[in-house]
Amino acid sequence: MHHSLSLDAWYSTALGQYLVEQIKSRLDSVLATSFGYYAVQLGCINQSAELMQQCRINHVFRFGQGDDGQQQVLIDSSSLPVASDSTDLVVLMHSLSQSKDPHAILREANRVLIPDGKLIIIDFNPVSFWGLRHMLQGWLDDAPWAGHYYTAGRLNDWASLLGFDQLHQFKCGFIPPFNYPNLIARSRILSKFSERWLKFSAALNILVFEKNTIPLTPIRQRWVKRQVLSPVVRPTVGRGLNLEKSVKTRKNTQVLNSPCISIPYISFSRSIDISRLNMTTKKYDK
Repeated sequence: MHHSLSLDAWYSTALGQYLVEQIKSRLDSVLATSFGYYAVQLGCINQSAELMQQCRINHVFRFGQGDDGQQQVLIDSSSLPVASDSTDLVVLMHSLSQSKDPHAILREANRVLIPDGKLIIIDFNPVSFWGLRHMLQGWLDDAPWAGHYYTAGRLNDWASLLGFDQLHQFKCGFIPPFNYPNLIARSRILSKFSERWLKFSAALNILVFEKNTIPLTPIRQRWVKRQVLSPVVRPTVGRGLNLEKSVKTRKNTQVLNSPCISIPYISFSRSIDISRLNMTTKKYDK
């Protein structure tokens, strides 16, 4: 009778331990700069203690099923028992590839994360030799070949639709998918060659996102004071002449003392010296 191997048990093998070391070397710098109060990890919880050593978050909650006999919390990944906007970090280690509804898991991660919280996705790379073996042995239902492998581009598209911004993308595990101790012991030379010339052959994709939330700030409507009546502008005529608010003009003209001079009748607020007016007089001979 064939017994399926779980991912937690597979990571205890020599090849699995090599990948754990590679993941840890990539995540140490990210976790060292992650601060907060609560973190949640879904999947592969037996490796959580080793991977989260550099994490500075006070409380780390691990959800899943372990093989070490310890008491664990069994949950539905598409409906997390975590309050909304309460978690600073969410780590999804092979949770998407092992789930029938990966979109629901991403929506739950988006719900429980606080604004500017971090999301870390760790999953196998289908565009590699590992993906080729997954196509050949996926029907066996053995880890790590069971499940569905998603490309980094597709995961990035799903996360961007939920409002996540990608911060980092790492590739690790430049080694053929064969669990041979001799091959793993000589993996340093092989990994350097593959990392430089065969970048597509990485076993794992590690994507780091940040939850981007734009707060809505209500803007009060500004009331504009409009003047019903415009102010009256007082006209000025000449120099030093103060006119009254109303200038009375008559059609008829009055003759001042001399029959040769005629000016319109204007009422002034003070007496005017006729000699200062710039007018031309004309004399008529009788």
